[in-house]
Order: sequence, then C-alpha cells, then structure tokens
Amino acid sequence: MRALLFVCLLACLSALCGAVWAEDWLKYPEFRHVCGLPGSGIPVNEFGQFGFGGAFHMNVPCAYTPTQDNYAVMYNSASRDTRFRIKLSGHRTDGSAAAMVGFGKPGHGLAATYFVVDEEWVNTVNLQYQLCPEDGDIPAVAVGILDIFDQRQAQAGKNGGARSFYVTATRKIEESAKPLFVTLGLGTEKFHGVFGAVSYYPAEKINLGFEYDGRVPRPHVAYNVYSSPDDTWDASVHVGWSNFDRPIWGLNVTYKR
Repeated sequence: MRALLFVCLLACLSALCGAVWAEDWLKYPEFRHVCGLPGSGIPVNEFGQFGFGGAFHMNVPCAYTPTQDNYAVMYNSASRDTRFRIKLSGHRTDGSAAAMVGFGKPGHGLAATYFVVDEEWVNTVNLQYQLCPEDGDIPAVAVGILDIFDQRQAQAGKNGGARSFYVTATRKIEESAKPLFVTLGLGTEKFHGVFGAVSYYPAEKINLGFEYDGRVPRPHVAYNVYSSPDDTWDASVHVGWSNFDRPIWGLNVTYKR
C-alpha cells in the first residue's frame, strides 16, 4: 500500500514539474541542489528531532522544525555538469556546508542555519518557525526565510537577490516501521511558486525520495551509516540527481539530547 501510494505521489510530482525541466541553471546557482533548511539533506521527524527516520528531502524544506537541544552539520558536493565528482570544490563542483541548530518546544520549533557555499565561505543565514504541529489529518505547517540578509546570488555574476520566503506543510502517512512523508509548499524567488516532495522508508536504513523544488525535479536516496545505541547520534549519506542530469552527493551528522 505504501509503495503504491509512493508511486502515485511520484506521478503527481512529475506532472507538477511539467514543462520547467529545462530551467535556466544560472538562476539561484548556489541553491539549486541543497538550500540548508529543515529536511533538506538533514532529516527531521514530527517531534522536531534530527535523525534518520524523519522527513528527508534535498532542496525542499519540510514543516517539521528542530527544537531545543538538536544540532546538525552537513556537507554536499554537486556537479555543474553530468559527471559525478567525488570532490568538495573546484571549477565544475558546487560545494556547500551547513550548521543547523533548533530552539523552542515540539510543535513550535525554530531552526537557524548557517549556510556556506564552495570556497568563498560567505555566510547565509536561514530561519524557519513551525506554526503548528501535526495533528491527525492536519499537517504540520511552518514558515521560513532563505538568505535573510540577501547575500547570495539570484543570478550568476550578480550580487544579492536570493532572499526567499516560503510556507510549507508536511504530513506523515501511515504510522509504521516504513513511514511515508509528504511535503507541499509555496514560496517566492528561489522556490518559484509551488514545490513538493515525498520521502519513503522501504527499510530501516534506506530512504527514497523524489521532489520538485519549484524549478527542477530530483530523485534521491539516503543511507543511514551510523546510529548510536542511545539514539543521540546519527550519520547518513545521500545521493541525488538534479533535473536527471546533475549528480549530487552529501553527508550529515546529527545530535539530539
């Protein structure tokens, strides 16, 4: 049932992508693979806790928002062409790193992210606040700002213009050992309107996802490399395929008290 629902949701997201699959890659070049928001390369569950088993997207923010005593770091390396590169920076590689910390209580978490790109290490600050928790059929809802101080590029070669606002909703479908998460949102600038994502766990240590980030589609897969016995530490790796032609890989480490 979950697998069938996952396939149906993939079909819906593919239809949502429509005719924009060839979107200009010069627009928002530093946020075209990962944006450093909750759920984007760093899984978050419905209780506002980091760790494998939560909603796991790549360039789409989930509404679940980390709470107090939750910390995460992440690194990604994305190719600027069709070749897969195992490197952190370079002429044809988009490297990015993020450190995220949570504040507040479950259902009303506040996430702050320090996001840096490639070798420049110019900071970008992102914020997300959860308006309400998930309650039965009612999804969790959050609002956020990408690049608060408008420091990154909206178009290659031009400074500023990347600040983006968004609202996002996430719901966990079918409580089980193989959860399925669905996210749908609306945003400005980088998000280009409507975005959506699905995240499914066919096995305990594997996550499969597909998303449309407002500009391009992206399938991805993640694997849980390590989970501490006391469930405080988690580490995972992920691989994605932006617009079905630009590969990306990354890793994250999370800690919760």
